[in-house]
Amino acid sequence: MRVLSNEDIDRLLTMPECMATLEQMYLDYANGQALMVPRLDNISPASEDDAYYGFKQMGGAWPRKKVQALRINSDIISHPVIAGKQRRVKDPRADGRWVGLVFMFSSETGALLGIFPDGAMQRMRVGAASGIAFKYLAPKDARTLAIIGSGWQAGGQLMAAMALRPFSEVRIFSPRAERRAAFAAEAKRLHPGIRILDIDNAEEAVRGADVAMAATSSMQRVLEPSWLKPGMHLSCIKTLEVDQEILDVCDRVVVHVSKEAKLADNIMAGTKNVNELDEKGWWKAPGSKFDTYPELAQLVAGKAPGRKNPEEITCFLNNVGIGLQFAAAGALVLEKARSMEIGHELPDDWFSEDVHP
Repeated sequence: MRVLSNEDIDRLLTMPECMATLEQMYLDYANGQALMVPRLDNISPASEDDAYYGFKQMGGAWPRKKVQALRINSDIISHPVIAGKQRRVKDPRADGRWVGLVFMFSSETGALLGIFPDGAMQRMRVGAASGIAFKYLAPKDARTLAIIGSGWQAGGQLMAAMALRPFSEVRIFSPRAERRAAFAAEAKRLHPGIRILDIDNAEEAVRGADVAMAATSSMQRVLEPSWLKPGMHLSCIKTLEVDQEILDVCDRVVVHVSKEAKLADNIMAGTKNVNELDEKGWWKAPGSKFDTYPELAQLVAGKAPGRKNPEEITCFLNNVGIGLQFAAAGALVLEKARSMEIGHELPDDWFSEDVHP
């Protein structure tokens, strides 16, 4: 059984590789050859009055690689208001760190194959999903990119976009100037030949861009319908970053997966400060067209069309993640780790038993 670190995964997994393996997984999923385990969040009180405890679990089986993945997160969650918008923040209260783990099992023997933290792979799999949608929906001649957000996930979106188009200009907006400046500086270091702009106004960043990618912790929409132009591609990493009014401006919308990918939150009675927008969002309101939009797997499999003409406004709505992404990326990472002898091997019998459970 192999144990990997986030640093190991950064060494082992590139964005092009992640997109390629996830694209194959989506194709299999569309054809009934992969199985998703819906996400479930157990929510209960935390010791601090301004937060609550969330235990998240999701998984998936990918027979092509003979693996089953289980991803879990143990989080302390709060909803502060930052720059006038409510955010969803995971507080690092485990000695200043976060707790998220992925367990990889063999579907041939049942054995535990590997354990690793979810952080590095989380960013890659979210970026890769956006990138795969980008491949089918974004304009071929896109040269100007707007990134809304300056955190961990925004970096993954930038990686995916830069792997797919030769952008000449990247505009970066987030409401926190210090984080925005740091993100822009790192982007300049990684992409020295590209014009990187630190912009303090969301509208200025988005207007006129060929592609806009939102990657924030906001629980309110982060752009306006009037900012979108014909031929543009828009993507977001959570449903609350957009709403039906924005999607109505778009000519083609693709969602990541259906609502069945996430079960209703299991909330303990009396838990304070739980924001129920995820349970009562615009996509469940009368007039929502959410259920009419095709899924990413259908797009990959050719069961839903991609961009049809240069004037279409397209959108990829990454409404919820799925554990199958960890199965696909995890299988690749473990295969490479074994061949490169990266990580730590632990005895298999530490993680099995000699009695029938």
